Amino acid sequence: MPHSTVVLIAAFSALMIAVSFGIGVWAKKKANTAQAYFGGTAMFGPVAVGLSSMAGIASAFALVGVPGIIYTSGNAMTFWMLSGAAFAMSYIILGKKVRAMAEIAPISSLGDICDVRFNHNRFIKALMSIIICLGCVGYLAAQISAGSALIAQLVDIPPIVAGFLIFGLLTVYTALSGEVGGLLSQAFQGFVMVLAGLVLIIAFFVVTGGFGNVLEAVSAVPEVTGSNGVTKTLGATLLDAWGTMPGGISLTWMLIPILGCVGQPQVLTRMYAVKNPRDLPKAGLVTAVTHTIVGFLAVVAAYGALYLVATGTIDPLVSGDQAIYAFSDYLGIWAQVLVYAAILAAALSSASMFLTSSSTLLSKDLTSALGIKIAPEKQINVSRVFMFVLGAVSIVVSIYSTEMVALLGTFGWGTLVSGTFPVFVLGLLWERCNEKGVMCGVAVSLAFNIIPFFGFKFPSALPGYFITSALAVAVTVVVSIIVPKQELSPQLDAVLKL
Repeated sequence: MPHSTVVLIAAFSALMIAVSFGIGVWAKKKANTAQAYFGGTAMFGPVAVGLSSMAGIASAFALVGVPGIIYTSGNAMTFWMLSGAAFAMSYIILGKKVRAMAEIAPISSLGDICDVRFNHNRFIKALMSIIICLGCVGYLAAQISAGSALIAQLVDIPPIVAGFLIFGLLTVYTALSGEVGGLLSQAFQGFVMVLAGLVLIIAFFVVTGGFGNVLEAVSAVPEVTGSNGVTKTLGATLLDAWGTMPGGISLTWMLIPILGCVGQPQVLTRMYAVKNPRDLPKAGLVTAVTHTIVGFLAVVAAYGALYLVATGTIDPLVSGDQAIYAFSDYLGIWAQVLVYAAILAAALSSASMFLTSSSTLLSKDLTSALGIKIAPEKQINVSRVFMFVLGAVSIVVSIYSTEMVALLGTFGWGTLVSGTFPVFVLGLLWERCNEKGVMCGVAVSLAFNIIPFFGFKFPSALPGYFITSALAVAVTVVVSIIVPKQELSPQLDAVLKL
């Protein structure tokens, strides 16, 4: 890559970080209460909420990992794009209930919703906090690792320096303004991602002529060996419904992003951030449309790289994760600037989301579940301390423990699903769901999320987090049916019937 291109990419990325930092510092004056700092409750319009929620979900994995999987394994991962519709589904089935919780009680965290729904059951709140925090910290470290490696490669500095420079600034502005600054900066970063998506989608059709040409080129060549000695297997099998992955794995890739989206903290916490409850449909629509654009960005980047390889325009890639970079590099300098900035924006937005979520869970929800009393006026400062500690530890771990980051990042999404479904999805959609059932469900979730770290392997071709989520939901349902129905307050009963 020419030096002038590197300078321009680095400058544009630095400008994006500076704008994000400025937004965070400016937002500090709005985060003047615990409810605003921890939850941004009832403060924002549908566009900001929608862009923020999309940016929190569409992480660096979405922009780099998804194209890499499609390039390597074929068509199956294309189903991931359908998760754009899952946002609309999430708002339709849960949005009114989550937002209504903020009308009947002070809500600034997922733990507060858990308190209202399950009679301040400390066991449920503690286990839920631990499970979600595990997933959040895993994702946080994965985003830091991806963003640090990207910048370190661009400007030729050690990854640890890049990590502390970029994500240290992120930790500072997020600690200053909490969820207020986090949401607004994520909305800006989401806009950058959408802009890059629109440019790359248009460029894909200009360069390739459309998917018909891509499919014809890829299916016509069994394999390609480049001047770099790398051989890429192509052919029609790569393009069928399952690609080259086993059918069970491909099916999981289709189901988990769609169903799992409903239980992600990036979606749940944004539902009560909407200022006017009547704007919930608009927020869901904004999130769905913008995520579809970013999802299509990942798809066209993968198929654009496959087309270039199949036609002999570029050599086969050493790693599938190079797919989005290879396609943007071929398109030229402006595509490169936007794509590199979008990948960094994805890492920043997801990192800030998971930083605030995990610090809130540890400093507010878990402490109260353990009976530790913290005065309201001190809670914000305690959370800031947790943010700085989590931020620093995550930066070090992400740079020096790559195997741990890979493990945490892989199970992060499934961990969040298994921890949130019993408490929030079943808890808000099913009146019969009760304390005993959820207690058993989250206990199963925590146990089966931890045991893989000790060498346990599930006797199935399906990923472990899929089985864990299914077990947690099944146990919650069975126990809730067996034990007596929980008595509900009139206000809570009205919320659950919305």
